[in-house]
This record gives sequence, C-alpha cells and structure tokens, in this order.
Amino acid sequence: MIILLALLSGCAAHQPNPAPEAATNSATESSTQISIFPDEQVYVEATVKDNKIVSIRNVHALSNPGSTLTFKFSKMDGGKGMILSVKNHLDNAIKYHVDMVDFKGGLHHTSSCPVMAGLSVFESWPHPIPEIRITNFHFAASNEGSVCIY
Repeated sequence: MIILLALLSGCAAHQPNPAPEAATNSATESSTQISIFPDEQVYVEATVKDNKIVSIRNVHALSNPGSTLTFKFSKMDGGKGMILSVKNHLDNAIKYHVDMVDFKGGLHHTSSCPVMAGLSVFESWPHPIPEIRITNFHFAASNEGSVCIY
C-alpha cells in the first residue's frame, strides 16, 4: 500500500493574483471552486460528465462517498502554521489549484499534490492563512500523477 504524504513548505508567489470567480460554500449551489477557512471541514460532491468534473457542490455530510472529497483546513503550532488534508473518495486521481488568501484579500498561488483515488494528501504552510480557495478541479492527467505544482 502506497501512502502519499506531502508536507510542503508553501511555494507561494509574492504578488497577489487576480481574484477568480466568486466562491461559494453553500450546500445547495454548484460551482467550480470552494473557499475553506481555518478549523473548517468541508465535504464536496463532484458532478462528473464524460469523464470530466463539470461542477462541485458543498454538502453537509459524506452521504455520496463515490463522488465526494473531504477537505479539512487546520491551524498547527498554535496558529503559526496551517495544514490542509484532503481525502479522495472518488475512483480517479484528482488535481486542483490552491490559492492562499492573505489578510488583505490578495490571492497567492501555491503548489498542491494530486490526490490518488481512495487516498489522502496533506499540504502544510509555515504561516497563518485566513482562507484558501480551491479551483480547477479535474482528474489528474498522466503527467500530473506524482507532481506537486499549481
């Protein structure tokens, strides 16, 4: 059994990036991105069509495991650092983009690792992050299978 554990030191760009479309955490709205705040656990159901993720939707509980990702964003070291854990309950490896939102609302790209089917991945940063936004959900291409990039 291979367990993918990636503890990254955060490869954030120093310049804010333009804001993507408005985020949603509503359990009834579909979207292509989510926002997660410290000490929050989020369940996200993916809608797949023609082997592509076409939308995602926050749900209150893990009721459809075959189409759900679980995200948990937590403080560590007394709030000096952050950790994101992602559990992929789907049958395919998933990749997405992660942007850190700073205390002024600016977005900063950071690397993320693909999450293999049925496994978890852990990303960490050595500084506080008030919010992360996750966008561009897609099944990992063969060249993304083990690469931790934006």
